[in-house]
Amino acid sequence: MITLRHLQCFVAVADTLHFRKAAERVHISQPALSAQIAQLEDILGVILLERSRRRVLLTPMGRDMAERANAILRSVADLEEMAQGARAPLSGMLRLGVLRTLGPYLLPHFLPEMRRLYPDLRLYLREEPEDRLLGELAAGQLDLVLMSGAPRDDRHLTVTPLFHESLWAALPLGHPLAAKPSLSPTDLAGEQLILLEFGDGLREPALALCHRAGCREHPDFRATSLDTLRQMVATGLGASCLPALYVDAEALADEQIVMRPFDAPAPGRVIDLTWRRTSVRAPELRLFAELVAANLPDVVTPV
Repeated sequence: MITLRHLQCFVAVADTLHFRKAAERVHISQPALSAQIAQLEDILGVILLERSRRRVLLTPMGRDMAERANAILRSVADLEEMAQGARAPLSGMLRLGVLRTLGPYLLPHFLPEMRRLYPDLRLYLREEPEDRLLGELAAGQLDLVLMSGAPRDDRHLTVTPLFHESLWAALPLGHPLAAKPSLSPTDLAGEQLILLEFGDGLREPALALCHRAGCREHPDFRATSLDTLRQMVATGLGASCLPALYVDAEALADEQIVMRPFDAPAPGRVIDLTWRRTSVRAPELRLFAELVAANLPDVVTPV
């Protein structure tokens, strides 16, 4: 008999086309994931995946199966949401996806109040790149997502802007611009900025800053996390820009670098709370948006 676990494992492989990444997504070992896929193929009597040492591909039957499996999982998620909605508002499980460049620095500002107001709410947190967050939201694996640059033209989503988070300039010690208390973006003209990899909601606003300021991305270096980016600046590899919540939580206290704000209007990113338009928990999710908005720190600007 086909189980939801079979479908969850197969959808994870279909989405990532990578057994290790799929295993991480469903929180099981890679051999256990392979066993689930093999069982599903045996039950159906068809081959769903083409496997080789270098890649994984969906067969024609696998592509059709992936669409149907996603639809089933979305229906199950809707049933769970309907049951949740029959309880008290913001109770039970709520599955929240959040960017890795945002979650650790925003969540501490509203989680204590959330626990006080909604003690029966159990928050499941998942940190992922933005494309994976949107994919898991669409598949019903997440209830809502905190991210930047949510697609406004997607008729399947409700997008609620929460706040603008400014970028700050991160400079090595002794940099000529460190003598200024604040910077205009054009002060960075000619600089080569070290930026993050794709997917964490900072690359696009940083590139927009480069375009506006007349600077460019450093051709030799690119970081995979905010901490790595900060360390690269500290070692003198170049300047960069960091988001205000991270600056407040970590970077301002780092004596190995110099942080400088930008003059208004400062470059930055808008953080959105996003959920499926068809979610039966929409009234609860609006309550959650109000909770976050009511507990923002002073370093960001509500919108």
